[in-house]
Amino acid sequence: MYSGNSYKKFPEFYDLLYQRYLKSVPDFVALVEKNTPQKGLILDLAAGTGEITIPLLKKGFRVISLDASQGMLRELKLKAKKQGIKKYQVTKLDMQKISYQKKFDSVCIRQAINYFMGSKALAAGLKKIFASLKTGGKFIFNAPNYQGEKKYPALINYYKKGEQQALVVETNKITGQILKHRQHSALWKTGQKSEFIIDENSFYLFTRKEFARALKKSGFSKIKLIKSAKTLYFIAIK
Repeated sequence: MYSGNSYKKFPEFYDLLYQRYLKSVPDFVALVEKNTPQKGLILDLAAGTGEITIPLLKKGFRVISLDASQGMLRELKLKAKKQGIKKYQVTKLDMQKISYQKKFDSVCIRQAINYFMGSKALAAGLKKIFASLKTGGKFIFNAPNYQGEKKYPALINYYKKGEQQALVVETNKITGQILKHRQHSALWKTGQKSEFIIDENSFYLFTRKEFARALKKSGFSKIKLIKSAKTLYFIAIK
């Protein structure tokens, strides 16, 4: 049995177990593409297994992919190799520690800005992202639409990827603005024994106003919000 954080301990199962969270990938890629000059340079923060990086590379953009997990970046490299992509750059680094200066046409974070655990961490992170952008560059990210503490029903999903199958029981609990996410998963291939995984993560949930206020304080000149029922999409211009 595996137990812990999928990013660090079992990244090879991430794409299988988190299929529900990968549904926003096409819309997010389209948003980044629309807001980045053709063949522009993009910084993909918390790039994970490359769900955003790989499509952007295939569209002709230049991408630097950054993630704190060597295992997740290893999965990204495997994907790139399988798809014949040779020109790309990955960096093992926590997104809270970046130190670029006026380099990128756009910076993007898909569903990971909530790893800034609180207002001070968010403010510090946004200042570094702002410094990484060229004048007129854009920061694109999405995040849950936080609406206060509420109860989440447990979710049960069946996923399949190649020969690998999984049954995932997902629970979420909010205390204040901290969301604790847990997944209990059974994985198997036909004719083989099942493996069991317990995956746990914690996130800090920000309100729409908290994001907008922090972006303005960081220096962004214009902020555009695309709001849906469950997810906020922000485009902030330097």
